[in-house]
Amino acid sequence: MARDHARLYLDIWDDEDFLALSTPAKLMYLFLFSQRRLTYAGMLDVAVRRWAKSHPDLGLDGVRAALAELDAARFVVVDQDTEELLVRSFVRRDELWRQPNTLRAALRTAFEIVSPILRASLARELRRLPVEITGPAPVVAARELEAGARALPASVMAAMAQRPRRTDKTSEPPAPTPVEAEPARQSPVDTSGNPSPNPSEIPPARAEGEGSRERGTGVDPLALVDQEGGDPTRDARDTRARETPDDDQHAGSRRQRRRAEAERLVTVHTPEQPRRVRERLRAEVIELLREDVEPAVIAAGLRAWSGKRLPVSWLPELVAEHQRAALLAAAPAQRAQAVTAAESIERMRTDAIADDDRSPVGLAVRELPDHADPATLHALVADALAATFPADTEPGRVRA
Repeated sequence: MARDHARLYLDIWDDEDFLALSTPAKLMYLFLFSQRRLTYAGMLDVAVRRWAKSHPDLGLDGVRAALAELDAARFVVVDQDTEELLVRSFVRRDELWRQPNTLRAALRTAFEIVSPILRASLARELRRLPVEITGPAPVVAARELEAGARALPASVMAAMAQRPRRTDKTSEPPAPTPVEAEPARQSPVDTSGNPSPNPSEIPPARAEGEGSRERGTGVDPLALVDQEGGDPTRDARDTRARETPDDDQHAGSRRQRRRAEAERLVTVHTPEQPRRVRERLRAEVIELLREDVEPAVIAAGLRAWSGKRLPVSWLPELVAEHQRAALLAAAPAQRAQAVTAAESIERMRTDAIADDDRSPVGLAVRELPDHADPATLHALVADALAATFPADTEPGRVRA
């Protein structure tokens, strides 16, 4: 059944993670989870140009910056290679798992996701569902997602047919805790004006944030984090599952440090800017910091951007240009030599793999170092050749 409305919970405006977002990022979050094409698994195909038409004041650059900020804060997960986006905890926080048919639909659509990044993120969320209500299907699906299954596996279909662990058919879930009984949590507001008898609820942004509490699930909130319900190999994963709350806490601290550092870099290394431009710059810097780019290099890129008539989206290009500065400053002959050397060593690597060459040279070119400059590649081959043909250093000895 196609979705025709989205639900907005009022406590979205109490969530510190959500309030820390820029205004464009808040708008983009509300825009994403109210999309008709959002699947039951929480996935959307990235369509920046189409989305930008709904936000002419933001434009392409503004939409991209807002998405980068949401991704940095883990409200969504974006894979640029497959052009897919996941509203990260949609299945778990939207309580789709309370409706067996809807949960089955979510698990089926989960296997349509191509991105391994999105699959891994969704698998973590599925493992946090309460097994006493859902049965084993979500965790079996999580395992199959990580294994790379491209269609609904038979193991998941068999798990769907199994009953939940509760043996007392008349038992009801435990009474809500005081947190779950808050009026705001019981009073979703229909933002579409078109309610239906069987609404497809949309998760509150509070639930998507990092550091917000679990919304009414009928079970202990910590249990949702710790348990891997229904998996026959659960015992082997217990230690890893118990580490999740600390991991989330550390991740939240890292995100806060990245945000603070991004704000500092933009404030110090760019002239005074309109608020919207500053927010887009901050989102770009957050993404660069996530990639472990050094703050000094980012600062250089910000200074370069400040002296050019370029949109904010060009900041990564300017940072990359600074990282290539040594190569760009080299003489033309040196640059041409570097190109030739790179081509030659890659051909050597291809031949070594094809011939299963186990000589020092063959082994050396198979595992080339990351981001190696031409001098490093040349030294690598020279050392391998020296190991293959060692010089005779003993005086008076003649090589046979």
